Amino acid sequence: MQQLPHIIVKNRRMVLVVALVLLIPAVYGMLNARIEYDLMSYLPDDLNSVKGMEILDQKFHYADRAIVVVKDQPDWMVLRLKEDIEQVDGVSSVFWISDLADPAIPHDYLGDELISQFYKGDITFLLVHLSQGGISPEAERTIGDIRSLLDSNQYLIGEVVSGVEMKDLGMSQTPDMVRAAVVLIFLVLVVTLPSAAMPFIFMVTIGAAYAYNIGLSYLFGQRVSYITNSCAAALQLGVTMDYCIFLIHSFQAEREKHDAETAMEKAISSTATAILASAVTTATGFAALALMRVRLGADMGLLMARGIILSVIATLTILPSLVLVFQGTIEKLAHKSILPKFDSVASWAIRRRVPVFALAAAIMAMGYYGYSKVELSYDLETTYPRDIPSIVAMDEFSEELGSMQEAYIVLKDVPGWRLQQITAKLREMEGVNSAECLADVVDPAIPLEFVPEEVTKRYVGGDYSNIIINLGESEDETATERFIADVRDMLADLDAEWYFTGTPVIGNDLRHLTDRDMVVVNVVSLAAIFVIVMIAFRSPTVSVLLVAAIMSAIWVNQAISWLLGEPLFFFSGLAIGAIQLGATVDYAILVASTFREKLSICDPREGMRQTMVECGPAILNSGLALFAAIMGVYSATTLRAVKELGVLLARGALISMGVAAILLPPVLLLLHPILARTSVGWPAGRSNGQA
Repeated sequence: MQQLPHIIVKNRRMVLVVALVLLIPAVYGMLNARIEYDLMSYLPDDLNSVKGMEILDQKFHYADRAIVVVKDQPDWMVLRLKEDIEQVDGVSSVFWISDLADPAIPHDYLGDELISQFYKGDITFLLVHLSQGGISPEAERTIGDIRSLLDSNQYLIGEVVSGVEMKDLGMSQTPDMVRAAVVLIFLVLVVTLPSAAMPFIFMVTIGAAYAYNIGLSYLFGQRVSYITNSCAAALQLGVTMDYCIFLIHSFQAEREKHDAETAMEKAISSTATAILASAVTTATGFAALALMRVRLGADMGLLMARGIILSVIATLTILPSLVLVFQGTIEKLAHKSILPKFDSVASWAIRRRVPVFALAAAIMAMGYYGYSKVELSYDLETTYPRDIPSIVAMDEFSEELGSMQEAYIVLKDVPGWRLQQITAKLREMEGVNSAECLADVVDPAIPLEFVPEEVTKRYVGGDYSNIIINLGESEDETATERFIADVRDMLADLDAEWYFTGTPVIGNDLRHLTDRDMVVVNVVSLAAIFVIVMIAFRSPTVSVLLVAAIMSAIWVNQAISWLLGEPLFFFSGLAIGAIQLGATVDYAILVASTFREKLSICDPREGMRQTMVECGPAILNSGLALFAAIMGVYSATTLRAVKELGVLLARGALISMGVAAILLPPVLLLLHPILARTSVGWPAGRSNGQA
């Protein structure tokens, strides 16, 4: 290990050549990364509701459906549009009233039951089945071709349409997000670092690590969710920039006593352990997300944990090489860093340490109260931006279309009469607008071969039958949960294979999964980081105090969402705790470790004053870098799930920064006698008279 810094320094140009060569396949993989926009694919495969949705897609082609809404146009124009859409490559069929009756017949003679299936007020709708569903290149091309046929009073909606629009939006905004994150973090670093060249060197170092990370995902054939892809660059830049700062500060200190090469060798040796320790806590927070049953956690957690490791390697190899090669440029562009002094803040906090302790306790209690009240949203469709065309159209016609909340019961080898019994019972349940199977729509005496395929394919798929349940809009989660439980109790008596699915059912299952996942992720991340900190400080009390400080920041962060009346997407609520804990507990560790060092040469009050003066700017630098990186993503995207997670992470960085730099030091000072008695090797502090 002692030889490694020497090898890196002596072979710095070779290190850069190897790094550059590795960047070629890494950049190719980054540009061709497989991005997943279908969040449904991350749900556990063993859930009955998820299995049911898979069968709906396979047997009934629900993922292949789009709807064309036509407003205030005569039937002959709608019929012509139907014929034009049928000619589009990739469209397997278009279903409208003309498949069941002559639209020229006055509606009064066709009956309300038939008319209501295709007309709502002044709008009518056509059901379009695509040959290829999901967010595939074929589906994208087909949707584009259909759109080219539509005029200003004709709209294309549906889940597959929204998914394609989301993909287009994500692909167009991702470069903007990365650029905005890089520009904002550069502006922070250029004023807080002592040379204008350093931000470029830091960006190249962490940027290379990010490229290697995404390139490995491509090499391993891994898909990355659009949420992870949107945040990964900013997160890796913001979270691991500390490592670069640690190394440079050590190098500058050593440079005053040694030549550049020797100084860099000593800097690598002295900071490697600290950087690795910091990386372990951060990677642990991310890795804990992999324990979620919803695979979004593993998608982000494992990718970011790997990114942390690659950033450590880059910091200890690429960064020293770049600094030594461009040492002349760094010195030419040197300037005074612009960071506030913490002398007055330190003096105030130490004098007022008892009130500050009371304030910290009150903030922690209020934060926990607000955190416990936060509402989570489990509807995957709420992640769609409200300004994409299909969602705008859905909102515009929401009144005419009525409730779009549908649930489905998929059964295998169940006779028509039994299906009718089930639909009759369903119609009697509270909150059900309608429930129908094929036998409710078509006389069971009519042979299936005489029924239009567009009718049968909604209700029959091979050996499976489908019951479609239209639910009223309900804000009462208890009523929805009770309805789902009643339906499952009814189906449990059936001696047949059955699945109960749909957006409200999957949302209910997610709610129960999240309750379990939240406990597991929080407990594991807390326990792991607690043990790491306890081993580092040889003190359970110090570990409790540091973890509690960052946990209070996490609670306050989520409590603000509650105060603003903003429900959180369930993944954001789950992920923020582990990410914020892992990413910012280093701030608290820096304060505690510096205070411990100062106690060997100072009395406790003077030791804490020096700690706040030294650590305050470093924490501010790190926190602002993370804040800037995430705000770059937030400002450049309209993807709701990304924007929500972004604002939580950015706000969390500022809150953790404030807690660690201002509130934690007085608490540590006040509890110093307890820490000295309950820790191994925690200094009691020198008296004022000692040297």
